[in-house]
Amino acid sequence: MVKNRIRELRKSMSISQEALAEVIHTTQQAVSRMENHAYDIPSESLIEMAKYFNVTADYILGVSDTKRDYNGQYRMNQEMDKCYDIVQRYQRLSETNKKTLRCILERLEQAQRESEEASAKEVNKNAEDSTL
Repeated sequence: MVKNRIRELRKSMSISQEALAEVIHTTQQAVSRMENHAYDIPSESLIEMAKYFNVTADYILGVSDTKRDYNGQYRMNQEMDKCYDIVQRYQRLSETNKKTLRCILERLEQAQRESEEASAKEVNKNAEDSTL
């Protein structure tokens, strides 16, 4: 059986199954089944994962060991150039501070998701109110 690339990619970014499920518009249970090869990956989910992790679908499926095609690598290099100073500063941190920073980033991402969900609920509420 192919090594589990979904779990590997998810853990490398320190995100939960729940967080990945939100990204690919599915449930935590579906992500778990995909990671355990108990569920065929829907094409929409595969595309969303490939975009999110910046890898090819072939890499996720285990068809290829090459993570990115030329265009993907070019986009990654452009993104890294934008963030190079942040990466250098991160590398100078102690392991404890790196872990702390990752926790802070996770909390910021969670707060952003909560804010987006609250905004979406407000939009829906306003739409319902306007139809009354």
